[in-house]
Amino acid sequence: MTRLRLQFVHEYRDRHGRLRRYVRKPGSRRIPLPGLPGSPEFMEAYQSAIGSVGIARPNRACEGTLGALAEQFFGSPEFANLKSSSQVVYRKALDAVLTRHGHRMVRDLPPDKARKVIEEIGARAPGMANLARAVLLKLFEYAITIGARVDNPFERVPRYKLGTFHTWTDEEIAAYESRWPLGTRERLAFSLMLFTAQRIGDVVRMQRSHLVEGTAIRVTQGKTGAELEIALHSDLVNALKAGPTKGLYLIGDQFGRPITAARLRALMIAAARAAGLPRCCVPHGLRKAALRRLAEHGATTRQIAAVSGHKTLKEIERYTAAADQRRLARSAIGRLGRKSLE
Repeated sequence: MTRLRLQFVHEYRDRHGRLRRYVRKPGSRRIPLPGLPGSPEFMEAYQSAIGSVGIARPNRACEGTLGALAEQFFGSPEFANLKSSSQVVYRKALDAVLTRHGHRMVRDLPPDKARKVIEEIGARAPGMANLARAVLLKLFEYAITIGARVDNPFERVPRYKLGTFHTWTDEEIAAYESRWPLGTRERLAFSLMLFTAQRIGDVVRMQRSHLVEGTAIRVTQGKTGAELEIALHSDLVNALKAGPTKGLYLIGDQFGRPITAARLRALMIAAARAAGLPRCCVPHGLRKAALRRLAEHGATTRQIAAVSGHKTLKEIERYTAAADQRRLARSAIGRLGRKSLE
């Protein structure tokens, strides 16, 4: 039997002979892990457990420090009200910051030093710097509510401007489909992403029981909590019929067992490279391609939002800007009357 190789995971058999697993770091309590190893339930619990016991705690007993503020925040209702996945993200974002700056006094942290904290991270990882900035903004908002600060030193720290995900073109979509025919896991994963327009973390949680009479699929988005019912496109119906689908989940490993978003992302990136597509063709670009195609076929903003789960017009406009520009430009020039080249 394959043994677990996750850090700090231990296993034992209980008095009924069932195999149990838990996370335990030295000096920390046991945290049980539910579900099968590798399942979304198991991996989410593992990441949450690692986050809860793995955070650096410099000068934990020193009242008034950034480390002490973080500990207080982690025990607050504000933190408890976050989703478990968001709690893991918050802890991960603060980990490196607390390791280097947990000893600093909250009341004395000036805006210029706050900026340097973010710039240290941004020099090697701009995306992580933006995440750390967002979490520190929340942390110091909490500090203001409890009277530890009167201002937020991270308010004027600018975000790093990052590139956007490439939207797959119709030619790139056709090249992928040509390389990976119906009946392959690569094609099934591709079809689920393109024809539901969902994030990869939501795709790996899709189960047979979520299908509604073979005509739609119910999705509860992990990021937003939005509850959607999305009609099945005929191409997706064909992909589901061709499989391979085993077990409870619509997409899994070669044995039908559930997989993590990271594993599915790696599978699809490798498949895209095998299809001769450029490195910019990553899974999230299929979500953007789906929304682009909806816009190009005249779907309204509300119709697109009903599929994507976006709650704001700004987000929809960002995803469909190119499609809107082309459609509106054609419509505008068409008003003048024009002749085509022969």
